[in-house]
Amino acid sequence: MLAGLMLHPYAVLLMEDPSIDPMTTAGHICMVLADLVLLGSALVLSFDARLRRSLIRARMATAATLVAVQDLPLLVISVADPTHGGHSYRLTTGHVATVLVVLLVFTVRIRDQHPPRFSPLLGGLLLGGVVLAVRLSLLVLDPSPFLSVKRGADLAVLAVVTLGMVLIALALLRSSLPRWAAVRVSCGIFAVFGARVWSTLFEATEPPLPAMVGVVLCSALLATTVVGLLLATLHDTAVRETRLLLRAAQAEATVQHDREVVHEMRAATAGIVAGVHLLTGDTVPPGPRRLALTHMVDVEAARLGRSFADSAEELDALGVDDLIGPLVVAQDALGHPVAWQPGGHRVVGRHDALTEVLNVLLTNAHHHARGHATAVTSRAVGDVVELRVSDRGPGIEPGLQDRLFQWGARGSTSTGQGIGLQRAHRLMLELGGSLRHEPPDADSGGTTFVVTLHNADADAEPTLFSPDVTAPPPPVPAPAAAPVTVPAAVAGSRR
Repeated sequence: MLAGLMLHPYAVLLMEDPSIDPMTTAGHICMVLADLVLLGSALVLSFDARLRRSLIRARMATAATLVAVQDLPLLVISVADPTHGGHSYRLTTGHVATVLVVLLVFTVRIRDQHPPRFSPLLGGLLLGGVVLAVRLSLLVLDPSPFLSVKRGADLAVLAVVTLGMVLIALALLRSSLPRWAAVRVSCGIFAVFGARVWSTLFEATEPPLPAMVGVVLCSALLATTVVGLLLATLHDTAVRETRLLLRAAQAEATVQHDREVVHEMRAATAGIVAGVHLLTGDTVPPGPRRLALTHMVDVEAARLGRSFADSAEELDALGVDDLIGPLVVAQDALGHPVAWQPGGHRVVGRHDALTEVLNVLLTNAHHHARGHATAVTSRAVGDVVELRVSDRGPGIEPGLQDRLFQWGARGSTSTGQGIGLQRAHRLMLELGGSLRHEPPDADSGGTTFVVTLHNADADAEPTLFSPDVTAPPPPVPAPAAAPVTVPAAVAGSRR
């Protein structure tokens, strides 16, 4: 289609004034169009070579620019002087220089096999200028340098040109170009070469139509091929970018997961270290408190060891008091007293995941409540159990409440990383429960987080995800109003 469009001057000029020679004029116009398409193809190839970092594409851009630059001035001479008209469609001795330089462009070895740092178009412009100078010099020495099959010397030159064209095509076919592209460009080379051989054999005095068809076919094949190569490069670049983004997302998720695990390990280790320090010292005599500390260290150490396991926990019925007790003791060992009243409730969940969620809430209360009291209460509400962790600290900043459970969200004065609440919220969703922040009362203030899980003693089956984790909870009395007692093991630590 492109070749047919480039041949339109024939149809236009045949309808014009019959006094002009439409065949010659149309032939010259088609040659100009072919050279301009050649330059456009070189520009696209240069861009493609930079994207792909392809040496063969850069060489093709240089060769296309070279051919167009050395051909256009001679075409202008042909139009201006009919005696030199054959330069636009016949073979001359100057074509030996053109073919040899193009062959050199495709066969010269480069150590790193990467495109040169300078522009391939600039290289083609310089080489085309050199070849043009050689051809103009030959034109001065011989005003009619056209080859003739009737002279033996010209047949030898024709054989050299033919061999050069074959070697250029072989270099393309053996290159890293896609097979389809190498075949198309090689066909274009032989098309333009066959066109000039046709004109040389018949010693045409005006551009023959078959020769012009071969010339524009070459330019059309090259133009459509380089566009196809560029589209393939853009597609491959998009695919590679998508893969890199996927790998980056996977790496980011891995890093995020590792940071979450390290965050929880740091919090769990702090309680273990504090408990071990008290046990190895002389401050805790034998009795309930020492037994509670020993139990807490064993439970937390076991949980810490399971964090490295590959297999996931199964859902099970868990005693809330068995989960909260060791955490309260660990917080007490860290100097953070927590008021807790056992309720005897059981929930459906995973032991380590729910323990981690409660540990995050208690640790945050320790760090941000500024020494104010913290309380943990539990109660059954229908087929769910609510665990409330409340403190009387300064509360959540107003601008932080809407993004409280996002990764990296933290207050302006916080020294944390904004990891714990995000992970705790996600773990609760995975357990089929919820974690929400309850807005404080105007009078009491402080911070209250509510953990909701399926009641193991209820008849209804738990669901994987809560249908609405943001729905407002039923009214619950403030922790201060509820009767709060401390287990004997923990109470001994505050005496």
